Amino acid sequence: MTEVYRYKVVKMLSESGNRISYDPHGPYVVMAEAYDQLKAECEALRKDAERYQLIKECPIRTMVVLARKANELDFDLDTECDRVMALIAMTKETQP
Repeated sequence: MTEVYRYKVVKMLSESGNRISYDPHGPYVVMAEAYDQLKAECEALRKDAERYQLIKECPIRTMVVLARKANELDFDLDTECDRVMALIAMTKETQP
């Protein structure tokens, strides 16, 4: 996971161009690029957690099918999770 460094602000420029000084220091800031990268990593981890939670709570029949497929060389858990999530979403949409 990406490390994001915090920097202590001692002097900043306001939008109007005036200097703002802090004693001993002001707010902590992080670089926008590092923040964006960390945010993307967190989003990817959140999606993975949703996939694996779904597998954990998935119906027994689907779990048996996945267990059988898991022994195949071309088995991809992420693809199977996405497929199951799509099936469940379709099922929820058709239910009253």
